[in-house]
Amino acid sequence: MDIKFRFPNMINTLQVTGCHFDHQQPGWHYPRHHHHLFELLYCMEGEVEQEIHRDRFTLREGEWLLIKSGVRHQSSNRSGRTYGYFNVHFDLDDTDIRSRLSAAPFRHIPRSVGERTKLGEYVKKLEGIIPQSQNINEDASDQAGQLRYELSFEERLLLQSYTLLIIHEVLMLLNSPVLGPALPSQAPSSAAPRPASAMTADVAHAIEEKLLSGLSGDASVSRVARELNLSRSQCSKQFTKIYGMSPRQYVSRQKLNLAKELLVTTNLPVYAIADKLGFRSASHFSRQFRRWTGQSPTDYKPRA
Repeated sequence: MDIKFRFPNMINTLQVTGCHFDHQQPGWHYPRHHHHLFELLYCMEGEVEQEIHRDRFTLREGEWLLIKSGVRHQSSNRSGRTYGYFNVHFDLDDTDIRSRLSAAPFRHIPRSVGERTKLGEYVKKLEGIIPQSQNINEDASDQAGQLRYELSFEERLLLQSYTLLIIHEVLMLLNSPVLGPALPSQAPSSAAPRPASAMTADVAHAIEEKLLSGLSGDASVSRVARELNLSRSQCSKQFTKIYGMSPRQYVSRQKLNLAKELLVTTNLPVYAIADKLGFRSASHFSRQFRRWTGQSPTDYKPRA
């Protein structure tokens, strides 16, 4: 049977930061901190004590932990054994995925659940990307003194691919009843938050519509709040409950997605795209696009 099917256009960004394998000796401690990225942690050996908000628990070998962006946490190896782990910080500009990942401050994946998935297989694939010692540039070390390695183009693609596959497996677990609520053995405060009311969802969707309609002009949160008879803080709070990010972050992501699409699928000059997205000038747009992607709009455009 001849079936014709066209997939939708997809221009999304995956940010991967601090992806690494490491070992820490007994007594090691990483102080309380937070960051704007999601964090996935896999305990490969030993165990580590995690403290998130007021919850304290032990992450043991074979277990996974997803921590929502902005959540304060700290880690300590209080056991008498070496703690080995895989860790990755990431972010995606897909609003549906971010909303699912943001449903709870953190999610714990027990070993018995993780072993039913391909998570372990993908971690081994990532281990296979670890370079041989002769490929490491000893002059390029980070602030912690760890050596950095400049990945080849093929290795970067593999890193992004396996990271996305790991995120996919985690999302599948979050959507399945087999995982259950966040750490059910903990106090109710650590469980997943109560679902937002229908009214909150309606307000958030109304805010989204107005933000999208203003992408080419004034998409300010203050203006949208005034039009909906809300305070700016109410507007931000209700939107964040549903979408897992602030209205300002949402507008930036939508502008970035639209900018990428226009750069890739049209022949519009940079100044025309800047005007279409409501930037003051082409140079203002170029500076912002470089902050978003690390590339200039001209470099991002595909070559003929």
